[in-house]
Amino acid sequence: MELAQRYRTIKGGRGSKSIAGFSSLQMAKVGAAGTVAAAALLLTGCTGTSSATAAKDVSAVSPSVVHEQMVIQTGKMAGKPGWPKFVPSDLTFAAGSTVDLKIVNYDDGTAPVPPSSPYGHVWGSDPTFALVNGGSETVNGKAVTEVANNLVSHTLTVPGLLLNIPIPAVPSGQKSVTVEFTFQVLKAGRYFWQCEAPCGTGTTGFGGAMNSVGWMQGYFNVT
Repeated sequence: MELAQRYRTIKGGRGSKSIAGFSSLQMAKVGAAGTVAAAALLLTGCTGTSSATAAKDVSAVSPSVVHEQMVIQTGKMAGKPGWPKFVPSDLTFAAGSTVDLKIVNYDDGTAPVPPSSPYGHVWGSDPTFALVNGGSETVNGKAVTEVANNLVSHTLTVPGLLLNIPIPAVPSGQKSVTVEFTFQVLKAGRYFWQCEAPCGTGTTGFGGAMNSVGWMQGYFNVT
């Protein structure tokens, strides 16, 4: 079976939350050290890079720090109730640069992921394919390696980079919560990201904004 048939990204159904044939229970281990590599072996063809861009050598690129910011608006803030939104949905930065990504979430609603889901865990430091380094996260200044599954509000998940940023809901009495994620992408390409928490419309929560680029989907354009 073709890998593309086993792994649904942009338009595929969300009924079975698995990566490249891994069950949710198997993928629950992805956030733990030494287990991401197993999933990576089945994602070889899903990096979102072309052969031309993937070959870019970043060894000659001077290290730099890039500061990026995204805001998660509620549907009411975005003018479309029930449709939360990442603003902006696309980021552009150079391969090899250290990206300090700040995500300010204004959504106090939770979209819990199942207990066996891997999406409460922080990913982004798997060296298997030399695609990404770093992958460290803080929530309101506190270092974390996971967010409790029942407190997840959104995720920013990049399948082609084995990168996942779990984002908690705004705590009671606060107006926002700030997540900072530091990482490096080592190879140029256009990498699709999506939210994997059921924060959209419909009976499953995976409709509406969840299936819409510019809302709960977007791209990392790595030059």
